[in-house]
Amino acid sequence: MMKVAIFNAIDPAKSQVNWGGSPVDAYIRFLQSAPNNFTFSGYTVALGEFPADANLYDAYVITGSPSGAYEAYPWILELMAFIRRSYQLGKKLVGICFGHQILAQALGGHVEKSAKGWGLGLKPFTVNGTKKWMAGSSGSYALYFVHQDQVIDLPPDAEHLAGNDFCPNVMYTIGEQVLGVQGHPEFTRAIMQDIFASHDGLKGSQLYETAVASVQNGRPDNDLFAQWIVNFLQE
Repeated sequence: MMKVAIFNAIDPAKSQVNWGGSPVDAYIRFLQSAPNNFTFSGYTVALGEFPADANLYDAYVITGSPSGAYEAYPWILELMAFIRRSYQLGKKLVGICFGHQILAQALGGHVEKSAKGWGLGLKPFTVNGTKKWMAGSSGSYALYFVHQDQVIDLPPDAEHLAGNDFCPNVMYTIGEQVLGVQGHPEFTRAIMQDIFASHDGLKGSQLYETAVASVQNGRPDNDLFAQWIVNFLQE
């Protein structure tokens, strides 16, 4: 069995989303939608919870967060140090949204709040790289997005795999060890509806109405990305 730790980067006191438990539970359900040999543990890193040793697990999955990868909160600095240790030890690392960003920031890339503003709703993007764990797939896909920050510069050894005009760096890898995805393949439509409710300050704007319509009228490629991420971790 492969031991996978999920790092929850969301302070429970600041979340207005019904995760069906916790964000860790949402990630476990997502990853278990594809066949795998994983055992799971969860740590709320946003509250300073970390494994005592990076060697305790084979892989680490980092969730989204309302925080920025460039912010100097103690838990973010500790997370970046843990990422570097894990990378040096050869551990598998997968990041979603904030996770994707902080992996890039910790390993030599650059993240900042984009001047383009919010990326919100179901968004298409082009996958232009092909890996064994992707089963030879390339082309156009869609995921739910909720972000203002973006990876502006990829880490030196990263390979670009997907993007669109609004967010050029939607997905990247570093060798067979690191995978970053800006979109949220773990989000359900119900989670997106909770997120819209928590952003009611945007209600009435074209951005908000377009995002709501995109979720009502389209389907994300969550199942495919679950299989890709499981394949990546198991490879």
